[in-house]
Parts: sequence; structure tokens; C-alpha cells
Amino acid sequence: MAFCSFSKDTDNTYTLVENKFITKYLTVADGFAVKVYLYGLYLCQNTDSDFSIASMAEVLKTEEEKIAEAFAFWEDYDLVQILSKQPFTVQYLPVSAAVGRPKKVHYEQYADFNKELQRKLQRVGKFVSAGDYLKYMHFLQENDIQPQAFLLIAEYCINKQGEAVSPSYIFNKAKKLIRGGFVTYQQIEKELSNYNAHEGDLTAVFSALSIYQRTPDDGDYALYKKWTETLGFTKNAVLATAKKQKRGTMTSLDLTLDDLSEKGKFDTDEIETYLTDRENLANLTFRIGRKLGAKVSNPVAYIDEYTEKWYTYGFEESSLLDIALFCLKTARGDFDSMNAVVEKLFAEGIVSKESVKEFLKAKNDELKLFTKIQEICGSLRKNATNLSLIRTWRDWKFNDEMILEAAKRSATSSSPIPYMNKILSDWKRGGVYAVKDIPETTTQNGGTGAKSFVNPLVEAVNAKSDRERYYAQLREKAQTRAEKFIAKANGNSRFKEITSELSKMELSLAKAEMFDPQTLPLLNEQKRSLLAERKTLLSEMGIDETELLPQFTCKKCSDTGFLPSGAACNCYKN
Repeated sequence: MAFCSFSKDTDNTYTLVENKFITKYLTVADGFAVKVYLYGLYLCQNTDSDFSIASMAEVLKTEEEKIAEAFAFWEDYDLVQILSKQPFTVQYLPVSAAVGRPKKVHYEQYADFNKELQRKLQRVGKFVSAGDYLKYMHFLQENDIQPQAFLLIAEYCINKQGEAVSPSYIFNKAKKLIRGGFVTYQQIEKELSNYNAHEGDLTAVFSALSIYQRTPDDGDYALYKKWTETLGFTKNAVLATAKKQKRGTMTSLDLTLDDLSEKGKFDTDEIETYLTDRENLANLTFRIGRKLGAKVSNPVAYIDEYTEKWYTYGFEESSLLDIALFCLKTARGDFDSMNAVVEKLFAEGIVSKESVKEFLKAKNDELKLFTKIQEICGSLRKNATNLSLIRTWRDWKFNDEMILEAAKRSATSSSPIPYMNKILSDWKRGGVYAVKDIPETTTQNGGTGAKSFVNPLVEAVNAKSDRERYYAQLREKAQTRAEKFIAKANGNSRFKEITSELSKMELSLAKAEMFDPQTLPLLNEQKRSLLAERKTLLSEMGIDETELLPQFTCKKCSDTGFLPSGAACNCYKN
């Protein structure tokens, strides 16, 4: 069902406004109510649309509640009928059949109210128009609030807004208080006196937070009420928290007070101590982030998950900063990776400043040794796995001289670290722990060669692995080069079409050969034509047809090392 529609008795050929509506109802209605009525009248022409009260509120730049109030106003006059409130649905009735009358406002009973309201507004240079008088009196009739109580609200709003005060601001404030159950003079006076009493407190909080050029609003009072009544903080505790925060917003202060409440910190001294500790942890978190090379925008999450825990473990600030720097050097530059290191140290009882220094000294020695290995073997990844092998080799009782000797003998290998591990493992089994004890290799003619560095069987396996890796790299290089030329050729849309057509034609030729031989000449001619066009296109792009296929270094084995027969290729033997 449409949001707005005509009753079956209404002529909906045109969007018309009857004169009776203009003469009888428009003059007594609020301008916004008239706007809602007319726009709804227009929508009645589009009964199949998905227009809703939300859509109407968006178009008229207002709230759904206000539109519903306007339609309720017209329902009193029998001009519309609200069929449903969820979803909100309205039916327009004929103006000629309307029997409703405007609610009778007894102006005389509001005479004193009007005079007092006018007097209050004149203090700030504002005057109440006849239309506004109607709004105020209708509001009093439609809401269960005492006129003198409403005047208190108006005076409060005038004091807050000055010459910028408006009827809508006063009405909104009144509606909030009515929703809170404040409708009598005594209730309103008490509630507003609380507002006034807290204004100085909030001004002090604003000053502590460096909030200037604005005065407390309803939201600020609501927060202050939450802090002092719901959470139970004293005004001194709230102010002390704001002063520790120095700069910020009421929202950030609210989050801090929520945190203090959860931690059970209500006393001013406790709050100052706790916030000082948090401030120190925040500074430490930023410094750790810089050491790690990690960006820290908001330290709170890092404090809760990492820094506070590390501090509770007993690690000193200098130790944590040294650990962060070590993590950066070992490619573990984030808080999660550093946490893994800290947890491991804590599990091993390495917590004191001296024990952490001793641990890091050993690790830095390993780093220096690894740097020397890098200088010998070339670019090696400085990751946790490779670095852990340094500790393993030292646990095998090898000194730095033997480890570097293994590095020299592995420098030509495509995988130096695994090869070093094989060499040192072989020496360990043979009980070789000094360079002078490394056995010499026996040559084929019975002589002696250079000192061996790995078991011949291990060496053979490693050599095979190196050869296979070598061929894989050759094939990948050839295939990558061909793929680049294919991508360049496919940049031409016609070439791409021809490639697709040729692929389909192979299937057509196979079918024709078996089931329809007489079509073969025509198909072959089409294929030759496509191939010729394809060759022309390649020539225009500066691409040779052979470049679309991998150009292997060895044409015999296609860089596999083995011939189709399974025998080793000459290149493999060489």
C-alpha cells in the first residue's frame, strides 16, 4: 500500500488544492503543517511508488516525528485518516466532506502567560508573533505541563541562548523535560536548578579540557549527571580527571571516567596515581613503537594488551626498549612479535635488567656472526629461523671460526644456510671441531685434494638439489619471458579474437575429419587466413611468433635435464 493515497470517493486526476482548504484551514494551520499536507497531496498521484514517511522527512529536511504530528493535526480536521502508524500510512479525505474544526484555544486563559513570555523575550530583543503565540498555546494544550513551569523553561533557554533563542529550541527543551517526567513548576524548578548548579562545574571541566568558545549544552549536563549520580564520582574527582587529560572532549573524558569506574578508582588520589601510571605507560608505548618502527596512533589498545602486562611482569623500561630494538633488527618489528619474545623471556625467568642485558648481548653476538656469514654468502634473510641456527651450531660446540669455515665452503651453493647445516652436521658426527682436523678429500687418481667439508653422499644429494633448482630457474625465466610477449600481443583485441577463433577451429577440424570430411578444405582455408592475419598483427607489434613460446636454453631437454627417453641430457652431465 502506498504511503499516501486518496479515498475511493476522491477525484485523483489532478493534484488540486480546493478553495475550501485555503479559506477554512490554511489560515489557521502552522506553515509546516500546510507544507506536509500539500506534499502528501502531491504524493497521492504516485500510489505505486515506494515513498515512505522516512523519504518524506528526508525531502522536507525534518524528522519523521514532526511529519506524523502534522498529519495528526490534519486528522483532527477530518482532512486525512492515519490508517497505520507502523508502517506509517495516511489516506486523504475529501475537503468538502470534512466536519472537523480547529481546536478551540481559550486565549483569555493564557493572557498572563503571553504577557510574561513576551516580557522575558523582550529582554533579549525578541518579540512573540501572533503565529508563535498560537504555537505556544497549542503546545500547552497538547502537553501536560503547567504554564508557569513552561515559563521557567523559556527563561532558562533565553538565559542560555540570548538573542539566538527560538521557539523550536524552547519546545525541544520542554519536550525533553516532559519525557523525563518533569511537568510541574516544582519539578522543573528543581531540575533546572541542578542545571544551573552544575554550570560552574562544567565550565571548570571545559577549562581543564581546553574547550573554549562554547557553553554547556543538554548533552554535557546529561554526561555530568551520569558521572556524579550514576557512576558516583565527586565533582572534585571529575575535575581532577579532566585536569590530568589536559586536552580533549567530553566524549574522551566520558571514556576515561568509564574506565576509572570499571577499575574501581573513585578517590581523587587514586585517580591521579592511576592516570599518571597510564600516562607513563602511554609514553613508553610510543617509545617502544618508535623502536619497533611501528606506528602507534592510539596507545590505549596497546597499553591494555601489551605494555601494562609487560610492566606487570617486572620488565624495566630500558629493558623493553632494548628488546624492541632487537626485534626490529631481527625483522620482528611489531607488537605481536615483540610480545612473543617477551613471553619467552618471562617463561625462562629472564626479567631483571641484568639478565635481559645478558640475553640481548648473546643475541647481538649471534647477529654479528650472522652479518659475517652474510658478507661471505651474499644476501641471506635475517629472520628468526636462520638466526636460531646460530644458537644450534653453538650448542653443537662449534666456535665462530668453524661456523665461518662452513660458510666459506657453502658460498657457491644456491642455498647456503641449509648447506652450512649439512656441513656442520657432518663434522659433528665425525667429531671435527677444529679447522686443522677437517679430513682431506681423496682424488680419483689416489692423491689427496682439499680438505673435505661434507660426506660425499650428502654432497651428492645437495648437488642434485642444486641442479634441479638451477633447471627450475631456467624454465621459469623462459616461461616468464614468453608470458610477457603473450600479454603484449593480447593487448590487441583483434589478436585476442583470432587466438580464440583458432582454438575453437581445432575442435571443428577434428569433428569435420570424423563426421563431415567435405568441409575440411573450407575450414583449412579459414585457418590459413586467420594464421596469416595473426602473423601480420604480430609483425605490426614487433613480436616474432617464436617469442610467444618459452625459449629454453637447451633445446633438447627444454631445460629439464632429461631427454624424452628418460636419459640424462648432455647439459645435465656437464
